[in-house]
Amino acid sequence: LLVSLAVVRCQQYPPLRALQASAALRGASDEHKKEPWASSSQQHFDSPPAGHQPEQKPQGPHPSYTGQGGQESEDYESEEQLQHRILTAALEFVPEHGWTAEAIAEGAKTLGLSVAAAGLFHSDGSELILHFVSECNTKLSELLKKEQKLVQLGEAEKKPIDEFLRDAVEARLRMLIPYIEKWPQALSVLLLPRNIPSSLNLLTSMIDDIWHYAGDQSTDFNWYTRRAVLTAIYNTTELVMMQDSSPGFEDTWRFLENRVADAMTMSNTATQVSLGTAVHAANPFSTKICVDTPGFSIMHIC
Repeated sequence: LLVSLAVVRCQQYPPLRALQASAALRGASDEHKKEPWASSSQQHFDSPPAGHQPEQKPQGPHPSYTGQGGQESEDYESEEQLQHRILTAALEFVPEHGWTAEAIAEGAKTLGLSVAAAGLFHSDGSELILHFVSECNTKLSELLKKEQKLVQLGEAEKKPIDEFLRDAVEARLRMLIPYIEKWPQALSVLLLPRNIPSSLNLLTSMIDDIWHYAGDQSTDFNWYTRRAVLTAIYNTTELVMMQDSSPGFEDTWRFLENRVADAMTMSNTATQVSLGTAVHAANPFSTKICVDTPGFSIMHIC
């Protein structure tokens, strides 16, 4: 099976850009805090007449953030929060500019920031790609959690395992559609040595979430084999999707359905072989070869 590496948690940003990050943060903070002020003489002449009741404006809660020291400061935005906003805004420009610094700069402009904010990130767009993958994984997890809750409340029926896996992988891959033309570029960036650990982390996290909501509770070697098989299915289907020109990616979803069916057949066959081997070991004279599946000869008790 062709296995392509797909996506992950953003890495720590190098200290070389710390000064740029601090400058961008100070600029964003200053824009929030700029307020007109008046001299004491102006306040004297502009004061309302005696007995006049000034109009009361509703006072809402001011946004506040907790700093590293534990104190709360108003109108404070951390570097991580600022970067998250910029990357989210930049996704709108990926179809036009690709996974590049140009897309990040355009995203910063929509937030009223200087295009220099793109200097907070690597020029190869890796942070933007990892951010997108992380956001997609979060959306998928929320979707699967919602479906699980509906089943628990009796408002929906539990899907068979093969249907659940197929639908989960399809839902995740559909999130690539708005960016499918630029996705080969994203995969090539994720294959860079410094991006591989983060992309693998995101991929394995996504696969683990799918199996978790599928109800997998295995603690033996099956825990690893199931995740390896589903990872292969996801990656090969992703490759097919990038080359698919059929309407609505019909060929991709058909390929996915067939691969899940193959995996389920292999799993059932392996289980039968395992059980047959155990029985044969206990009583080697009580077994014979029976064909349960076309193309497979299974030893089991008859």
